[in-house]
This record gives sequence, C-alpha cells and structure tokens, in this order.
Amino acid sequence: MRDIQVRNNLSAPHAGKQSPLYRMILSKTGMSSEFEPSTIDYSALWSDEWWGFHTSVVYTKLSKEQQRRVLGRCNQSLLNEAYFIEKSGLAYCAKMVLTAECTDNAQLYSFIGADEAKHLAWIEPYLDAQEKQLPSGHFLLFLSKLIEEFSPALLVYLVQIILEGWGLDHYNRLSKGCAQPQLSKIFSSILKDEALHHKSGNLLFDSTVFSVADFSLISDALQGYTQMVRVGPQAAVAAIDQISGGLSLEDVEEVLVALRHEEETVRKLMLLKQLMLQPGVEHLVENLNATGSFAPMSSHEAACSYLSAR
Repeated sequence: MRDIQVRNNLSAPHAGKQSPLYRMILSKTGMSSEFEPSTIDYSALWSDEWWGFHTSVVYTKLSKEQQRRVLGRCNQSLLNEAYFIEKSGLAYCAKMVLTAECTDNAQLYSFIGADEAKHLAWIEPYLDAQEKQLPSGHFLLFLSKLIEEFSPALLVYLVQIILEGWGLDHYNRLSKGCAQPQLSKIFSSILKDEALHHKSGNLLFDSTVFSVADFSLISDALQGYTQMVRVGPQAAVAAIDQISGGLSLEDVEEVLVALRHEEETVRKLMLLKQLMLQPGVEHLVENLNATGSFAPMSSHEAACSYLSAR
C-alpha cells in the first residue's frame, strides 16, 4: 500500500465542453451556465488598483492597450494557477484514498476529491485549451513534487494545513477583488470548501509519526515555501517587463514598490509562519526564523533576483 505511486500529470488534456462526459460532469457542479473563453476580457477581472499598478510610473506611462495587456496577462496567470492547483487536488486525493489506512480517511479524501473536481469544472471554462496544458510558475512544479514524492503523513501538513490554509486568504482576496460577479461567486464557494479541507488537515495531523528523515524533508519543503514568497510578485513584474519591451533595475524596483511588495510579502510570510507552527515542528520553524526566511527581500534584492533569472 505504501509503495503506491501517483503521477500528477499537469499537462494532461482537458476537453471540457468538447468531451462527451461534459454534461454529466456539469450536472454534478451546480453550474447554471457555460462560458466561452473568447467572450472573457481578462483585463477586466481584477483591476490595476487591486494589483497596485495604478501607482506605478512605469505602468501609467504605457499605452492603454499595453496596460490592458499587462492586466490581462496577470489576471490570466491567477486563473492558470487556480486551475492547476485544483487539478493537482485530484492527484493528491487519489493518493490519499489509495494509501488510507482506514475507511473513514478514504471516505474523507473521496469527498475532498469530489470538491476538487467540482472546483476544476468551475474554473475550466475560463481557460482555453492551450492554457489548460501549460502550468506557469515554479510553485506548481513544487506542489507536484510534493504530491508525487512525499508520504501521506507529510502531505497532511504540507498541503492541507499549509497550502489549503494559505488558500483561505488567497481565495478570499480573489473573490472580494474580482469584478466579474460569477467568477467572484466561484472563488467564494471554493473558499468554503477549502476551509473544511484545511480543518480536516488539522484533525489528522500527527507529528509523532515523523522520522528524522521526515523532518529533513519537511525542513526543505518549508524553505521552498518561504523562498517563493520572499521574492514577491515576480510573475506580475514579468508581465509588465515583457509587454513594455524591457525594464531597467530601477524600473523593476519601482514596480515592486507600487505592487506593495515589502508590505504584502511581510503579511504573507507571517501567515505562512502561523500555518507552519504546528505541534512538534516548532523547531523547524524557529530554524527558518533564525536564518531570515520570514523576512522579505528588499525591493532592490527582489528586483535583482528577477533580473538575474530573466
């Protein structure tokens, strides 16, 4: 049972409404209408005020069309990430059902898996066929590695407690800031389910089963989480960098300041720390704290980090 391997195939095709199964899937989601991606103006989903672009000199100097493209790309990246997180949830629950040591746990993860499938069906119409096979960003690959390689006991902590707990804040912000009522409602509904998934993780978490090797794996994963947050909104910087034709170091810093990088990253890192601080793993969190892992990069450091990887 413990040797079961699950592959999180992010690039697996997803036919959506072109599938003969679509109406059957739709009947299980509560969706009252279907969406055509061609009718969606991505730039109108979350505003430049929501992002913070409206205070950026670099952004305001762009043409209206360039601003629209920046917002469109940034907003589409939010949907891309949400889609692939829910898609990853299918693989996660498959692994947790197959490795469950009691029927109660198998039932729980079957129910959670049904939620993830429902969420995926809600978000899928907002992405075109190509987007559904192109996960963007390091985080999705990081999550896939966790799901495929880590034991169920570690995943309860790293996915349900930390990631799903993080999702409560993230989906709340997406819902409240979204200008499209139907999509805002979708994120609000996802938020309610994620709260239960997170709560079940708290109930199942047991650090007493962790070995020395497990603690080492957890430490590396926590370091990975903090590092991805510390660098700030790199995807948003990349969007304006590419559409503007290239930014200087000073320009990137200015954009990061406008996006409230240091303030927002502090808030996010403190949330991450709070989620990580579970019984039995406090020493790992304190080690991270001692090495500055919960301190955001300065805007200058984050700009240098972006440019070095460009």
